[in-house]
Amino acid sequence: MRNGRTGQRQRKNLFTGILLLTAVCSLFGCRGLELENKTEQVEEYTRPQAMILVANERNRYENVYSEGIWEITVGDDEVGLDRLTVQNVKSYMEQLKLLCMLAEERGITVTSQEKDTIRQITDAYMAALTEADRQYIGCDRSDVQKLYTDYFTADKLIRSVTGQINSEISDSEAKVIRVEQIGTTDRRKALAILKRVKIDGANFSSMASRYTETDSIDLVLRRGAGGGLLERTAFQLEEGQVSNILHIGEMYYIIKCTDGYAREATLERKNRLTAAMNTKAFYDVLAPYQQEHRIRFVERFWNEMDFGEDGGSTVENFFDIYEEAMK
Repeated sequence: MRNGRTGQRQRKNLFTGILLLTAVCSLFGCRGLELENKTEQVEEYTRPQAMILVANERNRYENVYSEGIWEITVGDDEVGLDRLTVQNVKSYMEQLKLLCMLAEERGITVTSQEKDTIRQITDAYMAALTEADRQYIGCDRSDVQKLYTDYFTADKLIRSVTGQINSEISDSEAKVIRVEQIGTTDRRKALAILKRVKIDGANFSSMASRYTETDSIDLVLRRGAGGGLLERTAFQLEEGQVSNILHIGEMYYIIKCTDGYAREATLERKNRLTAAMNTKAFYDVLAPYQQEHRIRFVERFWNEMDFGEDGGSTVENFFDIYEEAMK
């Protein structure tokens, strides 16, 4: 298992990103799986299994936005957010089923030790349920264990595929720095400012506050983000160093590097770039499979679900319990 919050966050973001990518694709066909115009029967999730995630998302949104959020409608058809949430969960679970099918095709299974871990995760979830949660969801232990097993299997598939590619992003590639800028349309003014800063030792920040014609003084620059001459010059500066005049368009700029390595911002960008690269690599594998294997759940309960009386259910920790166990 992976260690540390960084690995945990990267895995969760990657898994969520891939499921969202697959969910936005069009889904067609009859019950089950369409493969080269043949339909193979696929076991759908039951209503209690679906309610585990429906309740999770319902309560998560209510805790942030209050119950009034379900009064909001969207689009010309005025579809309620409750219906959209149910449909999103349905799409999510359809794609979860697709990932499990791909995992089976690739020979990815759950080992005995991993089954023990899943049982422990299931125990933790069941122990945290209140009586109101149990009544609202209507699930038993087997429903929870089934869902965690599929979630684990899909996660293992993703780790198997992305573990075979070199997605390591160096600190240099992800580097983020901070600079201050002075910009003016007057070249003579820029020359005078440069002299005062470089020769007379005037405070750069004070000069920027007084003379810049730009909307802002402080800039955060990311290597490779397409900043042109200003970005290239900035990344050549040492921390505390001031550039010469940069003529860009109608403006004359002078910049000073105030932070040559923004550590937290660089790490965050590095994680984001790595996750994006992994997501693309996995989707390159998934997309052809998805074109031939299309799933659509048609059980009637999906259209009958509503966010009426919940009896006080508050559970929203299905994914949190999993991530905690996978640290």
